Amino acid sequence: MTLEGTGIEPFAVLEAASESILVTDAAMDRPGPIIVYANPAFERMTGWTAREVIGQSPRILQGAGTDLSIFVRMRETLGRGHRWEGQTVNYRKDGSQFVMEWSITPLRDGASEITHFVAVQRDVTARVEAERRVAQAQQAAREADRKRANLARYFSPAMVEILAQRDHPLGSVRRQAIAVLFVDIVGFVAISESLAPERVVGLLRSFYRRMAKVIFAHRGSIDNYSGDGLMALFGMPKPTGLEATDALHAAVNIIDEVGVWNAKRTEAGRSPIDVGVSADFGVAVLGDIGTGESMSFTAIGTTVNVASRMQELCRVLRSRLVVSQSLVAQAREESGDQLPVLRRLSDGGRHSLRGVTQPVKVWTCG
Repeated sequence: MTLEGTGIEPFAVLEAASESILVTDAAMDRPGPIIVYANPAFERMTGWTAREVIGQSPRILQGAGTDLSIFVRMRETLGRGHRWEGQTVNYRKDGSQFVMEWSITPLRDGASEITHFVAVQRDVTARVEAERRVAQAQQAAREADRKRANLARYFSPAMVEILAQRDHPLGSVRRQAIAVLFVDIVGFVAISESLAPERVVGLLRSFYRRMAKVIFAHRGSIDNYSGDGLMALFGMPKPTGLEATDALHAAVNIIDEVGVWNAKRTEAGRSPIDVGVSADFGVAVLGDIGTGESMSFTAIGTTVNVASRMQELCRVLRSRLVVSQSLVAQAREESGDQLPVLRRLSDGGRHSLRGVTQPVKVWTCG
């Protein structure tokens, strides 16, 4: 379709166009190309008048933020006689920058020789800024999801939602009274050697899932997973005033949960799983350990060491659960002597632990 016969002047169309239009000659080498026409929309977009730019190069729109590499591609494309499209930062007459998107089309004469280029230009700053904000929001959402997923490995769903709102979810390095619990699968090496690797992974997943359910139900958090066991903390990221009570309930309930699990395993013709649970209460140092991207929030100190070493007593005393007098005494202080779970404990005597100076009085169950 052409304007012929419509009574419309082509020049009037260019003048009325809402998008900026520049026409240059076909010279590709400096000082060209030279502007031979600029419409009113160009004047509104750039602040330059047509009178000021005619005879100049479009390079007057370039500045420090302009990506000059796109002009190499532009020159190659136009040199082949093809239409070119691009986007970069340009500058108005007053020096303010904007993002310009434009297309350049070769104009040919009757002999098909390129005589001019016509450029249709658009200020897309608002669109680019909106896209940038959307990208930032999407990145923030992905980061929030990643943070939630990471926190969900160690905390209950309710606690994850609270921690995810904080810039520093776990707080600063500090000394704090906490309860520390360890649980390990007894004889895991022999079990793993008797099963295919896929079965071992499935066993561990089921084990961790069941342990996490119990620990989270008693306001505990999982500090780390270590192959055939895990370490849990009670009173982190914030004190509850019932750290020992929660840990003691969790320890006993883990034994009960394993009993339910073993009943199902036996029905399915699988061997039962035995565990050892140990726990202590005392002051530990909480904080980030490690370097760079491998940092992790954990607890260190005598309380952690005692709880870990008591795992050995599970085997020595042939008990599924061994907890310290410190934990039991604190649970009594928190919840009273009539705490029902205390009735399930038996006096396990005093024992020396490797790496611990003083003998530790313990209680057992199961």
